[in-house]
Amino acid sequence: MARLRAVLMLLALAGLTACEHPIAVVTPHAEVADLVFTDSSSAAVVMRTTDNRVWNETPLVLCEGEMRTLVPQALDFRGVPVDLVSRRDLEIRGESVEPNVVWEPLRGRGRLIALAPGTTRVRFLVWHLTHADLVSPWLEVRVQPRAACPRPR
Repeated sequence: MARLRAVLMLLALAGLTACEHPIAVVTPHAEVADLVFTDSSSAAVVMRTTDNRVWNETPLVLCEGEMRTLVPQALDFRGVPVDLVSRRDLEIRGESVEPNVVWEPLRGRGRLIALAPGTTRVRFLVWHLTHADLVSPWLEVRVQPRAACPRPR
């Protein structure tokens, strides 16, 4: 009986200390609350999330063959930017429901590429090493046929 008590006490003690670990073991996360995408040439805001629940610009309209270079900015819960360029452990990834729009991630920016006419939904992920720290809501994207787009001057 005394031996059983000793074993139980050792197991309880092991259970109490099993949850404790040094902070260095825990991988830091990006505390991201919202995403903002600006046009790389004009710095105008193209789209942004509000409380990571809705996009302010929906649908986003692109022309077939258009490659829109965007600069993503992640914001923390206070609205302070999270530096995506110097943090080598973070990147912005994109997912599309239909393959007519793809996201090409580049360091500090990315390209939203409209491959074919149609409508799809796109979402963005703040990718941290092996997992997503943030997944945006779906954004509706419409790709117009080239003939329906305004001609550049």
